Amino acid sequence: MDTYLILYITLGLLHLSLRSEGCRKTGSLVKILLMPALILHVLSKGSLPWVVASLGFATIGDTLLIKGHKGKCFLFGMGFFALAHLSYSLHLLSGPLNRTRVISAGLILLIIFLFFLKMLTRHTSWVKYALYALNLCVLAALCAGASVLGFLGALAFILSDSMIALDSLGKDHFSSTSEMTSYILAQLLLVLGFTL
Repeated sequence: MDTYLILYITLGLLHLSLRSEGCRKTGSLVKILLMPALILHVLSKGSLPWVVASLGFATIGDTLLIKGHKGKCFLFGMGFFALAHLSYSLHLLSGPLNRTRVISAGLILLIIFLFFLKMLTRHTSWVKYALYALNLCVLAALCAGASVLGFLGALAFILSDSMIALDSLGKDHFSSTSEMTSYILAQLLLVLGFTL
């Protein structure tokens, strides 16, 4: 296995352990190192500028989300994650895609999106959540046309971001360990889908 992937997995497990033990400051510092470890892996695989850009945006998003799921830092953090998803999508659009799988996955994801949209319209700031969710669904549909691992990663991202959205909207609360486990897995599977 690639040294940088081992580093990423090690940092991910360390972060989860620290967070579950309540060591927020140290855990947050480790969290900020996660995406740079994946950037090193991607750079070792050749020129994938959109993937590197996505991981860079995610690093900024991770830093901004340290303060939680409320306030301006949260909104800016989610903005950077929206740019990260867009960068992944641009990477996928620059390569070959199985159109049948993209359309099939897109139709299924549209149903999920409409269900989510129905929940959101009761909230005052539903438009930004809806646009973010649509961006993520487009990424997942494109991943379906390129790589099984990438598609699984996008689904894990949907799970992670759904937990964060429900928490920020005050609809449900999930542990940060659950959110981060799905996020760490999502980024790993997406990057593997792009580099294998």
